[in-house]
Amino acid sequence: MLKNIQDQLKSYSESPYLDSLVLLSHISGKTKSELIAHPSPDLTASQVQRLNTALEQLKGNIPLPYVLGEWEFFQLQFKITPDVLIPRPETEGLVELALNWLRDHPGKRSCLEIGTGSGCIAVSLAKSIPDLQVIATDISPSALQVAIDNANKHDVLSQIDFLERDLLSGISKPIDLLIANLPYIPSDKLRSLPVFQSEPTLALDGGKDGLHYIKEVLKDSGQHINPGGVIFLELDEDCGIAALTLAKEIWPGITIHLLPDLSGKDRYLTLKIDE
Repeated sequence: MLKNIQDQLKSYSESPYLDSLVLLSHISGKTKSELIAHPSPDLTASQVQRLNTALEQLKGNIPLPYVLGEWEFFQLQFKITPDVLIPRPETEGLVELALNWLRDHPGKRSCLEIGTGSGCIAVSLAKSIPDLQVIATDISPSALQVAIDNANKHDVLSQIDFLERDLLSGISKPIDLLIANLPYIPSDKLRSLPVFQSEPTLALDGGKDGLHYIKEVLKDSGQHINPGGVIFLELDEDCGIAALTLAKEIWPGITIHLLPDLSGKDRYLTLKIDE
């Protein structure tokens, strides 16, 4: 059965074996290890129907996380709908940077996440740091509802204040850590990518140079960050040097780093505010 699903997905997926394993695990309730050992589980009629429906959706170029309605991020399962971006491994690296900083600064416990989407960043941070207080914003009410559902699912809703906001507008409380995975793909580049057809453009399009929203946040964040605070931003891999140059123009004289992801691509911009 696993092989049959894999064969059906070969023309529609870049990773048909992994996708077939994830899909069959989701439908059957078996772990991936169980399916590797026994790749033809007994399915009920209802499960067979769900499997066939899912395969038709995948053949219609609907991404697997939207078909499943959930996806794993930072070892947690998140509700995912077409209203939000699909969480990616690069963003796990952004969370790791923030967690390392928070663990090194136990007195810094206020966080703002801009553009929370599914809430995967805010929820992962709150789950890892129980005394962290997070403000998580998004311009999309539909995305905020998904984020609220995920915070409820992982019992961290009391740590997170979800607000419908455009970037930093209406934020008055000073914070220690600002983190964001903003829309950052240059418009022309985005139109050439498969993701343009399948995920919300509002959460992807970073304007002509990919830095439209990043520039706005860098310009407006000074009044919101406490002395000794930090900013962590995720970037398009082709925009790293431009983002670094922009940050140094807006924030002269502070410590700014451009850091790579696990693939060695420019991915994260960090700004450490002086005490």
